[in-house]
Amino acid sequence: MSNEDECSSIGTSLVVFLLGVAVGAAVAILYAPTAGRETRAHLAETASRAKERASEISHQVVEKAEAIRDKVAARVHPEQEAPADSEAAA
Repeated sequence: MSNEDECSSIGTSLVVFLLGVAVGAAVAILYAPTAGRETRAHLAETASRAKERASEISHQVVEKAEAIRDKVAARVHPEQEAPADSEAAA
């Protein structure tokens, strides 16, 4: 399995996991014995936190994927790095 496939698989698994957590939390809250207004406020707060956390994780995954992509590209096409190095030495 290539690194790209592995990153894609990890990202997909992470999204599915987070979606499951969000659905589970929503169901638990809906069955909790609180007033409707309190439940809606709690759901909104929880959804907001989940959205922020998902955004953070998304940015981390993108950064890691870009770093892996750059490492792979440097190993696959090392000649593309050479001209920049030789110009710096001159």
